[in-house]
Amino acid sequence: MTLHFESQLKTFNEAKGDFLKTAKKATAALGRERDRLNGQLKKTNARIKRTQAQLKKKAERLATVSKATAEKTRTELRSKVTDLKQSVSAAKDEARMMRKDLSLVRKDLADARHHLSHALHIDRAIARVDKAMAKKKAAKGKTG
Repeated sequence: MTLHFESQLKTFNEAKGDFLKTAKKATAALGRERDRLNGQLKKTNARIKRTQAQLKKKAERLATVSKATAEKTRTELRSKVTDLKQSVSAAKDEARMMRKDLSLVRKDLADARHHLSHALHIDRAIARVDKAMAKKKAAKGKTG
């Protein structure tokens, strides 16, 4: 009978170990994904700021063009300003999507950390039970 119990205990401990290993891997992978998305978001935000600065400079140039070349330059600058506005809009959309993805990854990471925390607490509780059972066996052996 104890052989069957020991076999079940061994199987349980192996499953517990596999679960903890998988939970730690998932937590680490989600952390890396979060960091990657944060990096992408920072780059996108920097690109938005650069493009907005370019847009401002082009608009200022458009306002100070001389009368002689005004029409040709205005037409050219208007098309560039339009292109920059579209670029800023696209970058903002991309940043919005990245923030949404990052939010989901952060939620998954929090869930994975929560489950890992519970798994580690269960592991400690089982260790306490094992210790108590060992004490009972030792006490039973001394009296019997």
